[in-house]
Amino acid sequence: MSEPNVLLAIVQLIHFFIDAFCMSYIFLFNPMYDIYYCGFVFLQTIHWGLLKNECIVSYYEKTLINPNYKLGDNPKWIPHYKIYHNKITILLKAILILGTLGIVIFRNKKNDIPYICVGAIILWLYFTYFYHKSQL
Repeated sequence: MSEPNVLLAIVQLIHFFIDAFCMSYIFLFNPMYDIYYCGFVFLQTIHWGLLKNECIVSYYEKTLINPNYKLGDNPKWIPHYKIYHNKITILLKAILILGTLGIVIFRNKKNDIPYICVGAIILWLYFTYFYHKSQL
């Protein structure tokens, strides 16, 4: 295996673990970390907006596959999905992430965490389903 292919495999695995973390947070971590999780998801969605609806990890994957790839050309092409996901797991991912944010809102009614969660949910839905280049 050549060096770029090894690097691509490592980057795709990192991306998979980021997805796995976002989907499994509610099952693995104590509620005292909710603010960090919500902040992570919120910043993740903000960075999509700053990078033309691209994830920085996906963009790096794409440039490893095609060195001429330009930021924002095809934001819905996510290379690691072909390896780790199918249509059912992508839907499950959306349900788990949004459901986790909903649970975090429910169990943090008495502080400001729900506001961050609602912001993250709105941005996540917008960039995933309503942004002008969305194809999902």
